[in-house]
Amino acid sequence: MLRKFVNRRKELGTLEELWNRRGLTLVLVYGRRRVGKTRLLEEFSRGKERIFVIFEDKPKEYNFKLLSRKVSEFAGFNVEVHDFPSLFALLKRMDERRILIVLDEFSYLIKKDEGILSELSRAIEENRDLNALIVVSGSYVSLLEREFFSYSSPIYGRSDANIKVQPLRFKHLLEWFDSDIEELVKIYSVTNGTPKYLEFFRGQNVEEEIKANFFNSSAFLFREARALLSEELRELSTYLAILEAIARGNTRVTQIANFCYMKENQVVPYLRILGELGIVRKITPLFGKRRIYEIADNYFLFWSRFVNPYYEEIEGNFPEGALEDFNRNFNTFLGKPFEGIAREFLIDANRKNVLPFRFNRIGRWWHRGEEIDVVALNDTLKRVLFVEVKWSDLTSREAKRVLKRLERKAEHVGLKDYEKHFGIIAKRIEGKEDLELAFDLRDFKRVLSSEKTIKEEKS
Repeated sequence: MLRKFVNRRKELGTLEELWNRRGLTLVLVYGRRRVGKTRLLEEFSRGKERIFVIFEDKPKEYNFKLLSRKVSEFAGFNVEVHDFPSLFALLKRMDERRILIVLDEFSYLIKKDEGILSELSRAIEENRDLNALIVVSGSYVSLLEREFFSYSSPIYGRSDANIKVQPLRFKHLLEWFDSDIEELVKIYSVTNGTPKYLEFFRGQNVEEEIKANFFNSSAFLFREARALLSEELRELSTYLAILEAIARGNTRVTQIANFCYMKENQVVPYLRILGELGIVRKITPLFGKRRIYEIADNYFLFWSRFVNPYYEEIEGNFPEGALEDFNRNFNTFLGKPFEGIAREFLIDANRKNVLPFRFNRIGRWWHRGEEIDVVALNDTLKRVLFVEVKWSDLTSREAKRVLKRLERKAEHVGLKDYEKHFGIIAKRIEGKEDLELAFDLRDFKRVLSSEKTIKEEKS
């Protein structure tokens, strides 16, 4: 179900600024599949003189026929385009008005012909006086970053801006759905805010929607993870095993290697590649060095935990085991995505003056079995906020016990000369008004949906 265009104000602002220049301007717009790049460019290009082509995973000759057709429609007469230098020269002779040229899924051209970037670079150099904004867009993130940001690449230094399109943040779901906040947490925890995935949800009975979208062999989201990984990676089974290991709580290299029956030095290269794809990230604690790995994308986290272990059974229309696992463990699973949502909430609360001080650094802390979900600091003011995140309903007494344990753990962090504050974020907290700093889902809509600060609202 396609919904209204949400957010992307910063990206649209950058594109409009580039559009308002004169001369030839080049911008790279890239990001993972389904993140909404094409929709962004469609919205931006409305009402503009444009040539908009979406390339396919086919030979260069086929794609230049697509481009020729789009140029012919723009020009009003038949044009045969065989390379970018001749295309730019033709457009320069045709019209002095500013032209928008969108080359979407350009990474397909790079894959089929490594010399295409040299050709594009030469076209730019020879036609600097062409009054056009050239948008190069693609989904192969590691390929595009390597080609556009590597000093040895022929296109290095040619782009005037590089826009990496990210999934929507949790607060943007408030614009997509007229749903209870708890239901939005569930949706975000399985989609990661990826616009294409959000389209499969109505937000009314989310757990049933999850079952229909993930545990049905004909569903898009059931097959999507394998399709994406297969497109980028070889040795798919090894990568799937590593992702399942992390999704099941094995976060250190030794643990991941043991789960996958591999040696530590064998696992590391796979983790590096998953990191380059933005699927896995390496986390270092504040004031510590013992790094761990976690799945950075909630969609892959959920899929690796609940779908991949039962993939063959679901594909064979026997999802009972997967559904039983989901029904029993989904609520526990939500704890990890909720930590990320809570950090986003605190960052917005920080900007709106809700907290005791403005922090300029935020992270996690762990050491020898102890862990603190959020540590936020202002090193200049020497103030620190420790926060525990719980995906559960807490009584006032339970919340106070959590805060007491948090104070004991904070003693191991150090920071003796810092002013310390302690907070808790949970699904629901009874009597939270009596605690120093406590938030639950009832506060999320108020803080995340308002552009004003809380102090401004009171004045």
